Amino acid sequence: MVKNEIKIKSEEGEIFDKKQIALAIRNSTFDDELRCSLLNDGILNKCEGCSLKYICDSIDQVAQNYIDKTTEVVNNFNFE
Repeated sequence: MVKNEIKIKSEEGEIFDKKQIALAIRNSTFDDELRCSLLNDGILNKCEGCSLKYICDSIDQVAQNYIDKTTEVVNNFNFE
């Protein structure tokens, strides 16, 4: 059975599922995108000063690294 939950309950308590986090980042590189709900909901008007900025910037970099690593130019065409 496949679960789409980011948290898993275990004997030690609740833990975060790295697979779900990785899938969310990967899926954002296709037809989705990454956004901050703090900005979207008007709670913050800019990222500077936010304690999550470092993590958000790192997530953006992970997504870009994934694109760079999995995107391969197969052939170049010249129509001249």
